[in-house]
Amino acid sequence: MTPACLVCESPTDHFAAHRVLGRHDAEYRRCTKCGYVFVVAPHWLDEAYGTAIAALDTGIVVRNLWLADVTTALLGLTFRDVERTVDYGAGTGLFVRLMRDRGHDTYWHDAYSPNLLAIGFEADMSERYDLATAFELVEHLPDPRAGFETLGSLAPRLLISTDLLPDPAPAISDWPYYAPESGQHIGFFTRTALDVMAERLCRRASSNGRNLHVLAEEPVSERLLRLLRRPKRARWLARFGRRPGRTYTDADLMADRLRAAQSTSL
Repeated sequence: MTPACLVCESPTDHFAAHRVLGRHDAEYRRCTKCGYVFVVAPHWLDEAYGTAIAALDTGIVVRNLWLADVTTALLGLTFRDVERTVDYGAGTGLFVRLMRDRGHDTYWHDAYSPNLLAIGFEADMSERYDLATAFELVEHLPDPRAGFETLGSLAPRLLISTDLLPDPAPAISDWPYYAPESGQHIGFFTRTALDVMAERLCRRASSNGRNLHVLAEEPVSERLLRLLRRPKRARWLARFGRRPGRTYTDADLMADRLRAAQSTSL
């Protein structure tokens, strides 16, 4: 049976065949309506996530610094009423720590990676937040509709980073974002596919046209999102969203928790 699109359930065409992780034959299909490209039945994911941070991702620190500037700028210029944020797929916790150091009450969640840098600030997934961030996450989702529904249940506003599929869609060997060597990237969005997801959540998608996207009830200035594409501009605009840092108050909080735990164990 021919697989339907995982985003809009429309018919799909064969797009490519390629070797993943150097040893698994994969079929890529493309939606005839929204253009979403996905890998059919990626059975190697447990193997691919033997380490949550792919060796190919040498830009992880640079990207987190940029995204911290982007998010801080948006919190100062557009999302002024946001108080609590959850970073979904937060990896080591670098982004969470950066945001807390900038004064924002941000929490960590990741199903695959250990929390190394934001210990003590794990999100309660039964709670509601004002903003959910999901950076370099949606291209990993085996079931994007379920993944977006989970994100939508966490907060009314979603800030997402993922590279949009160029038009025309390049061959697997011609676009590094496919990353077949890691086996973790299995779904690739077009702007139309993002619009479909936003509509499913009763929200509207705004995008810089490349790698930064917001799903919210009200549209966000796409001109601003395009400005934030450049790291120097994002760094400059971030000054509008900085608050008194939580670095040392977080340390005091952790010390209080440790003393309380030690006193109860005596």
